[in-house]
Amino acid sequence: MFWGHLANASLEVHFNQFLSPSAIKTSAERKLVRAVRHAGKHVPYYRDLFKKAGIDVSDFKDPSDLKKLPFLTKDHVRNAYPHAIVADGTDIDACHYSATTGSTGRSLPFIYSPKTFAFYLATNLRVYTMIGYRPWHRCCYIKYTAMDSVAMGPWFNFHHIPSVAPIEKQMDMLRHYRPDFIDGYASIIYEISRRVTASDLKIIRPKMILCNSEMSTVHQRNAIADVFNCPVYDEYSTEETWMVASLCKNQNYHLFTDNVWVEFLDSDGREVKPGEPGEIVLTTLKSPAMPFIRYRIGDIGRMSTRSCDCGSPFPVLESFEGRADDSFILPDGTYVSSLKVLNTFTMYIKKYLHLMEEFRAVQMEKDWLDIELVKGKEYSDARFSEVTGSLSTLLKNQVKITVTPVDAIDLNGKIKRKAIESRVK
Repeated sequence: MFWGHLANASLEVHFNQFLSPSAIKTSAERKLVRAVRHAGKHVPYYRDLFKKAGIDVSDFKDPSDLKKLPFLTKDHVRNAYPHAIVADGTDIDACHYSATTGSTGRSLPFIYSPKTFAFYLATNLRVYTMIGYRPWHRCCYIKYTAMDSVAMGPWFNFHHIPSVAPIEKQMDMLRHYRPDFIDGYASIIYEISRRVTASDLKIIRPKMILCNSEMSTVHQRNAIADVFNCPVYDEYSTEETWMVASLCKNQNYHLFTDNVWVEFLDSDGREVKPGEPGEIVLTTLKSPAMPFIRYRIGDIGRMSTRSCDCGSPFPVLESFEGRADDSFILPDGTYVSSLKVLNTFTMYIKKYLHLMEEFRAVQMEKDWLDIELVKGKEYSDARFSEVTGSLSTLLKNQVKITVTPVDAIDLNGKIKRKAIESRVK
């Protein structure tokens, strides 16, 4: 069943690339109406929310009606999960479960139906094929967890390189697999690019590189491209909604409006003009089991009116901001990517769902890391010592780690904050 969903979704997302911009827009508007109406009728959280706000979801007819609906935040999702935020009749055990910390540091659980998960994987594949990936290319992906194997003989060979592994181990694995395509965190790939030698580059010779899961800069991508002598692309997504936008071969971001509806809003919740910075608010179009309606992710972006001659019918995103993190510098002068620190926390959030509700890891001095921790309902010192032990190993046992229990992490009035922060100059 799942493989059938995946095959159908792959055909759908690739077919959408050949539609006209107007057809894509019309289709997205129809999906938006269906998604909101479904949520208002079949998801207890939205049903109650709309009722209290005096909204008859049957009157929702086009995107202009979105402004009538309340926003959704991570706290809303967290407090409503699982039963209130999941659609009536959903077999949660049959769904794909995930959880994330994102850049905010608070654990957020959610599910996708098998059909939705297949669609999301297909959007991943479309990003790959947009930049030249072919099924016979060897791929290495640098992530904190491995994905289920999809290999079919010599096709779709993906090799996992743990993002929390030491840089030397990551480079050894790249030398072993000799990938045609590298997919992973920009800061880690950039770190690798600064370490490779001339002899390494005779072995590690990718045809393309894709950066994701954190904001990459043009400087970073150009530096990586210069080292590996191949094009470097960037993808913008969230774990909750999956693909939002990605660079095409012309280095323009395209918004995937067959997957999400995107709003750009000012501080008063009004739509900003193209080119002006606005808060990105997302509505999922293909996740009826657990929809996200007007979901505030806290990132800032700028919409564009430009067209792109790459042939994609999807609208162009001028830029996005808000996910750059700090690297840690150790007493011996080496750097550790903040993504490696964040991924260490994420591994244990997935291992022990209620171990911690929220955290912030702040490097106070080169040899001192303080963790502000909101304990989960199943917290134990023994389990959290696994976290600090892994962090100590990651930081080469050069850093003293202290844990400060708190009732809540102070946001200081901000929508979004960094979970990993370095105050070392």
